[in-house]
Amino acid sequence: MFFVKSKLLFLFLIFGIIAALTACSTASKVAVTSTPDESSNVRADMEKYNQCLAQMNADCIASLFASQGQIFDTGIIRAGSPAAVRSYMNQTFSAAHIDSLNATIDTITINGGVGVVLGTYDEKTTDTTGQSSEAKLQYVAEWIHQSNGQWLLNRLSTVILQQ
Repeated sequence: MFFVKSKLLFLFLIFGIIAALTACSTASKVAVTSTPDESSNVRADMEKYNQCLAQMNADCIASLFASQGQIFDTGIIRAGSPAAVRSYMNQTFSAAHIDSLNATIDTITINGGVGVVLGTYDEKTTDTTGQSSEAKLQYVAEWIHQSNGQWLLNRLSTVILQQ
């Protein structure tokens, strides 16, 4: 008798679990909405930055930075606001002329409101003494999405690659 009662109890338990799982799977469907791919917007803004750099336009470069945006050069912070970026870039451009700049975008990763761009620069410059030099640099640009839909630079860091 005990065995029969246990068997019935077990069957009721199994049917109860199946009924609960069926109810859960049909009652709580989750609607999945895709988020728009912002990588094309970040790419366009990064290309604009690279164009501003090639044109040696400090005002254009500064306009792409967030209010606390920073530039790091070989690991050292050089500027920490759009006005400081403008000043730093003007000093840089007065010390060396960019003869040619080939910028590449290797990867773009978007995670929520942050976009990270990895790329390289091949640049040829001439300093105020007429000395020419060539360098290959790697850059990391962190863009942050603003409430108005615009992407602005939060951090830009460059390092010279060993050749």
